[in-house]
Amino acid sequence: MRTGILMAVFLSIFSLPLAADSYKEAVQLFQKARYQDSLTMVAKILTVDQDMEPDSPNYKLRFLAAHIHWKLGNHKSAIAHFRRCMDIKSDVVGPYVDLSLMLLEMGRYRDVNSYAQRGLKIKEDPMLYYVLGKAASGYKNYWRAKELFEKSLSLDPELFISFNELGIVLMEMDQYSQANTAFSAALALKPDSPEILNNIALSLERMKKYPEAYGYLKNAKALAPDHAVILKNFDRLKEIVGDK
Repeated sequence: MRTGILMAVFLSIFSLPLAADSYKEAVQLFQKARYQDSLTMVAKILTVDQDMEPDSPNYKLRFLAAHIHWKLGNHKSAIAHFRRCMDIKSDVVGPYVDLSLMLLEMGRYRDVNSYAQRGLKIKEDPMLYYVLGKAASGYKNYWRAKELFEKSLSLDPELFISFNELGIVLMEMDQYSQANTAFSAALALKPDSPEILNNIALSLERMKKYPEAYGYLKNAKALAPDHAVILKNFDRLKEIVGDK
């Protein structure tokens, strides 16, 4: 009996770093886009009945598994893991944010609203207002989207993606000068983004500032030489400004 107890203690002590090492390896595989290998590693170390145990690694394992399934297009499994993460850590908004982002990709705006609103009951997180703004924009409710992106930025003035989306919404509302201001703020925070450079060029084009717009598209093209949308816009502006 005593020997069995000592062996159990020994195994439990040495299984902790082993599990940590396996998790680290699973993350590295995920970062290398070896998603199936990463999922296999997670499956080896995830013990379902330990979900609610104190100091269980299952939250991190399930959160990683959710993202792997997301990458693999297994949306139903990803949703199941995100929802289990919500059960394990009921005071954390991360699963609500990331599940909402995945649902945005799928165009499931009603579900985005549902999960993001539940997340806001836990914490007023700028990313939750961002996803709500994207959903409102998806419904073409641009005034509401504008309000939500502005709320996101009030909580995090350096969230460049909210500035960028605010600019897109303002362009949809034909407010090109204000859109240019929003894109400029986004660009100041993320100067290496070809998407933002392209967007600011479009706002300048709508304001008939063609040479200035063309300059931004040159920079966007240099950063993303194979981007079809940027190339199309670049060629159009090149003809307008008459660049040889």
